[in-house]
Amino acid sequence: MPLPGGPPASPSPPGERPALLVVQIGPPEPLDRGPAIHRTLQPCRALGELPEVTVVSGFTLSPAIYNQGLLLAADVLVLRDVADPDFLPIIAARRRQGRLTAYEIGCHIFAAPLSDDTAATQSDLVMRSLVPQLARQADCLQLATAALETQFAALNPRRAVFPSQLWDAPAPTPARPTDRVVIGWAGARAERNDLLVALPALAGVLERHPEVRVAIMGDPELSATLSSLPAARVSFMPAGSLERYHRFLEGIDIGIAPLASTPFNRCSEDLRFIEYAAHGVLAVCADLEPYRGVVRPGQNGFLFRDGAELETVLERVLAEAELRAAIPARAASTATERLERRHVAARLGFYLSSAAQMGVRLGGSGGPRLTFPPPELTDSRQAARLYPDSRYLALGAGKVERLLVEGLRQARDGAADEARHTFEVAERLAPESHLPPLLLGMSASGETAIGALARAEVRNPLSCQAAYRLGEHLLADGDESGAVAAFERARAIAPGFGAPQERLGALAEAAGQIDDACRLYEEAALQNSAFALPIARLATLAQRDGRIDKAVGLLERSLVDDPELWLTNFLIGRSYSELKRFHQARVHLMRALEGSPERATVLTELAKAEAGLGNADAARDTLEEAQRER
Repeated sequence: MPLPGGPPASPSPPGERPALLVVQIGPPEPLDRGPAIHRTLQPCRALGELPEVTVVSGFTLSPAIYNQGLLLAADVLVLRDVADPDFLPIIAARRRQGRLTAYEIGCHIFAAPLSDDTAATQSDLVMRSLVPQLARQADCLQLATAALETQFAALNPRRAVFPSQLWDAPAPTPARPTDRVVIGWAGARAERNDLLVALPALAGVLERHPEVRVAIMGDPELSATLSSLPAARVSFMPAGSLERYHRFLEGIDIGIAPLASTPFNRCSEDLRFIEYAAHGVLAVCADLEPYRGVVRPGQNGFLFRDGAELETVLERVLAEAELRAAIPARAASTATERLERRHVAARLGFYLSSAAQMGVRLGGSGGPRLTFPPPELTDSRQAARLYPDSRYLALGAGKVERLLVEGLRQARDGAADEARHTFEVAERLAPESHLPPLLLGMSASGETAIGALARAEVRNPLSCQAAYRLGEHLLADGDESGAVAAFERARAIAPGFGAPQERLGALAEAAGQIDDACRLYEEAALQNSAFALPIARLATLAQRDGRIDKAVGLLERSLVDDPELWLTNFLIGRSYSELKRFHQARVHLMRALEGSPERATVLTELAKAEAGLGNADAARDTLEEAQRER
């Protein structure tokens, strides 16, 4: 059945109906870059090559996905790295209709620290809870690495690991020149700290080996990072498409893969090594989880534990030209095992197995009917991609989608007027879609936001986000009764969201209705255990009443879901201080300092814990630091 705002998918002539329709939704991203290619385009294309399987992919900002009813009609819906509460009622409706929903986690969902200019606001805590909540609510969970499965196994009992693959094995690499050696690395600005690990080793090698050059491909901001290397012997190529990256690989001899030892990196993929192996590049990789399972030192590549060991490995391979040729030749067989078509049957099998465990029969007479290619998804506005020999259609490059992505960028950069204009243009082009007014309402303020969110709610009554955001703006505008009504609508649409109950609880607490507030906080925490804020509020009320043990119990359970969150660690550290358990208090307060927007408050509490432990000097120094932070 379609979502409000569009007609159902067109029926196929008799005999043309595919047995299975798979729809995959991901975050808005360039379709010619790694994440979209390896996690969406290639897996979907391979699935579409299987008999009687049709696949459509798009973004969370693809209006056609909503307007054609595909979210509810698909036999299998895959949500990849999506953090959007509007999918909670969709998952629930699909389960009632006997349709399978899978969630995919492609990277560590908690490890990335907050940036210097980002405060851990209530809104951030709402967003932080959505990936684990959607993963729990889905029927099954797929992950990009084994380390991610270890980290998030508790989110769903039905799980599978699908590493990123290559599409084709490149042609054999021609013999490389022997009078020069190029050491290369490619990455994004978010990987700057990884590159820094390698710079001292590169500097030492360049000093001793005049035949060596360094080639870097990445975001332009990274070029300044290379200032410690001799400019005449370093080339820098701006990042671009996957094809551009492959051309870069053809020009290097040794590829390095440094990684700072962080939780995020430990859960990342091994694809850099696979790409090196496929292009005949000798791979020298960090001795961390992504590479330990695939790199066999001295056989198909090398591992290094730190910058000094990287330099040692580079010296060895520079001294042995035969080694530089032999190891990439052996590594090529590793790459040929990592082709998408070789693994697609396992992906489909996982969906069929999960459906059987859920008692769901995929396909069948009750499924969607969709011609291929569907004319309603292939008009010029959609700019859809089609692939030969595959029943796969990729959305994401249409004009409306590009406008919505641009509007979000403008809003993030503080260009409010430009963002408003961009969203208004998108709304004129797609007047039936709730997405342009929803994004306008989420980035604007005052009457503009209220009007836009009201339009979004009318166009998609299943959007709990539209109702919730409308409630926030009405509350800021002084309309408390209107805000309460909007929060109640959001609560009814998606009880598992949790955020509306928390806001209603905060209003009750402000009115002195503590019992009602606690009831609403408890409901929010029960519905969405990954949402730390209602648990923090309950713990704060318990602390205020002197029930410290209850506060500790609540916070300890919250830490199971999100052990690194600064707010929970701060509150439990403060509770342990009150219980005179200063060693435990210190551990949690030190953890709370990472990413905290309120460092002075945390440091003040930490000084008390140090004093309780008898560390007078540490307590004094910590208190002085707290005063400087104020």
